[in-house]
Amino acid sequence: MRIEIEELILQVKDELLCFEGMESRADEWEKEFRQWMKTPKGKKEIMESKGRYCIGIKDEEEIFEIADSYIEAVGEDTIDKYWNEF
Repeated sequence: MRIEIEELILQVKDELLCFEGMESRADEWEKEFRQWMKTPKGKKEIMESKGRYCIGIKDEEEIFEIADSYIEAVGEDTIDKYWNEF
């Protein structure tokens, strides 16, 4: 499944905002994600389609997994590991 980058960002941030105290972390996730996009990619595949950038994900459930993993990484202070494995 392909999802536009901007849509992925909005959906992950929306999911993060469902948790108390994650307002600033949601913005940090977006900033870090945009920085991650500038580095060599690991497991995720970013492609251009009709002038828009998209990313390949398994399904919508993966959006929840992205957010949940980030929340876990924040709690465990393993954000660098999160982005290395993203």
